[in-house]
Amino acid sequence: MTYEIALNKAWGEIVALAPYQKYTVKFLTDIYEVKIIDRTVLMRSSDAPASEETSVLILRYLIGILKHGYNQKGEWISFKELRGGPSYYPAFKKNTIKPILKSLREDPDSLIKNLTGRFGGKLVEGGDVSIELVTFPDVRVKFIFWFGDEELPPEVIILFDRELAEIFTTEEIATLMFFLVIALLANKLDPVLELNLTSIIGTEL
Repeated sequence: MTYEIALNKAWGEIVALAPYQKYTVKFLTDIYEVKIIDRTVLMRSSDAPASEETSVLILRYLIGILKHGYNQKGEWISFKELRGGPSYYPAFKKNTIKPILKSLREDPDSLIKNLTGRFGGKLVEGGDVSIELVTFPDVRVKFIFWFGDEELPPEVIILFDRELAEIFTTEEIATLMFFLVIALLANKLDPVLELNLTSIIGTEL
């Protein structure tokens, strides 16, 4: 399957880079143990293997950290401002923006509650509601929501710290956000859309 190519590539890179044989990484609400010598990514709470998709994202994060480190610049940018962002934006809009907008229209209270409760997002200033969500350590994503009215439709803007582009490629950021949407809107997505995650990871990373 296509994700196996991306996973093997990531393991090959991290084996060459990593000075240690074991790393601990928090991703969203879970903590994972990355064992280089065994080529395994395990959830600490259950010692169960992470999914291939999750493993690829965690490994790409570690590779970026090992190569560049991560120091937030405090400068928020949109997806279109990323390198090659305009070219990838149609797919990003389809896979990420539109599902969130659909949830915002249909059940905004559940969407906000999920972001702040289940995923621990922090309410900040901006829009009708704005939330900063930590994905990987210190890697924050900002969601700015407008609920809309009779004249204007609802809107969502997603922003990233500019430094994120130093550890993730634009394709990897798109994949990270698509993964987050699937986790956030579980059981509310078109099954075909969910299957696209494997395709994106396998062909773009």
